[in-house]
Amino acid sequence: MSSPGGRKRGRGVDGLSDDKGADIEVDALKKFLKKEEGSIRVTANEVVNRDVMDRVEAIKALEVKLQSESSYTAALDAGLVAEVRQELSACYRVGVRLEAWVNTFTPPLSAGGNVGVSAEVQEGIFSIIHALTAGCGEAMQRMLAYEKEHAVMRTKCTDEAIWLRYKSALESAQLHDLRKACTQMYGDLLMIGNSICSNLPHLRADIKDESKNIVSMY
Repeated sequence: MSSPGGRKRGRGVDGLSDDKGADIEVDALKKFLKKEEGSIRVTANEVVNRDVMDRVEAIKALEVKLQSESSYTAALDAGLVAEVRQELSACYRVGVRLEAWVNTFTPPLSAGGNVGVSAEVQEGIFSIIHALTAGCGEAMQRMLAYEKEHAVMRTKCTDEAIWLRYKSALESAQLHDLRKACTQMYGDLLMIGNSICSNLPHLRADIKDESKNIVSMY
């Protein structure tokens, strides 16, 4: 790409240059990124070996409580709806932190890499983690949508008999969605744990480590 003055921009070793064609040094940025990525990996160790298990245990206990409730209103009065929201938020944070951790392993995760199997495995680990974060976000939105629908329809329904029938069906769907959200979080967390344990050697910090792992794979 040419500069506004018609001159072609020079490219340095890292493919970067300023408007005058002089090479841009990125050593400071590389050192900064290395330090930050190292901190993320240290934090991820706690997430993998503590937070994931804590969330699984909490969700299992919450599922048992929800199964014993006969209605959404009872679950709401017992504080279980608030507990589900708290778990959704906690699991979402766990997922985001794990996504950041997986993204620190480049190449080949971000750059495509030169070993197809490794790149596919790394992308697979990320997609499993992302299923948790996406699922938690969608569940929170569904809960809010149900609450909004309840409020809107309550103001529109003038026939009390019709409203009671609608309310019963709506609350049944809300209770089902609460249980579904817990089951999904539980399954996603187990999938994440199994994926990390089974495929951790495929997460490579640099090309040098990658070449060593290639030898061990075959």
